[in-house]
Amino acid sequence: MNTETLRALLVDRQLGELPPDIAELLDAYLAAVPAARAEAESTAHTMSIARDTVRRYPELLPDAEKKIAPVVLWLLRAAALIVVVAAAGWFVHRTNRPSLVIETRAKSVWVQYQVAYDSRRGAYVVTQRD
Repeated sequence: MNTETLRALLVDRQLGELPPDIAELLDAYLAAVPAARAEAESTAHTMSIARDTVRRYPELLPDAEKKIAPVVLWLLRAAALIVVVAAAGWFVHRTNRPSLVIETRAKSVWVQYQVAYDSRRGAYVVTQRD
């Protein structure tokens, strides 16, 4: 294995991006080749220093990586606003909808009744007419 490929595999393993089967093959290779094992230790040490440095000095990160979080937060806020506006519109539409009135009058000598559908309740209502 050439040095560039070995370093790329070691960096991928340190970042957790190496598939398990490839990691097993890399571990077997490192066990068999002492020079590769030394390179692995050196890469792990370098990655550790880089992680600690970035944690301590976040301004060293490239601008693109720093802008990802605010963009994602802005998109989440916009999506939440859209959901709230849609829900409010649906609620207002649902509550302000006029009732569909279907009148059926049963005339009698004594009493008159009215049957109407109340969309707010979602049921028919029978009332006595004067």
